[in-house]
Amino acid sequence: MKKEFIKIALAASLALNLAFVSAGIYRSAKSGKKVEIQESAPGARYELSEDQQKKLDEVVKNFRVRLSENKSDVLEKRIDIIELLGDPDFKTETLEEELLQLNDIEGELNYEFVSTLLEISIVLDRGQWLTFLYNLSKGWFFSGSGK
Repeated sequence: MKKEFIKIALAASLALNLAFVSAGIYRSAKSGKKVEIQESAPGARYELSEDQQKKLDEVVKNFRVRLSENKSDVLEKRIDIIELLGDPDFKTETLEEELLQLNDIEGELNYEFVSTLLEISIVLDRGQWLTFLYNLSKGWFFSGSGK
């Protein structure tokens, strides 16, 4: 019974991840809008000084390196779990260990994100910080509409 529940929970988790990614791609394609990726242009919105821009560039660069490593670890762990589920003789205890390791990696990813936000908050003044948080949260609270 416990094995079946874990299989169902993992399958549901993977399905939800795919659904969210697919919905975002579908929304972008349906709207006909091109997704714009801007490297240094966001700094212009916050009227950053040259010193602030340099500091933010360094913070973002370091975050991207750590993010890339963590995302790779998450993907590898998910593949390990899928392979484990494909083994008809897998043990529930082993699956639980793998899930705990995946949770630890995802927790580290969340920690890195919040840590980076704190580093950014030190660089920006109060008004810039509030604008930054508002722009960051728009996609979360308004379904990515950006309006």
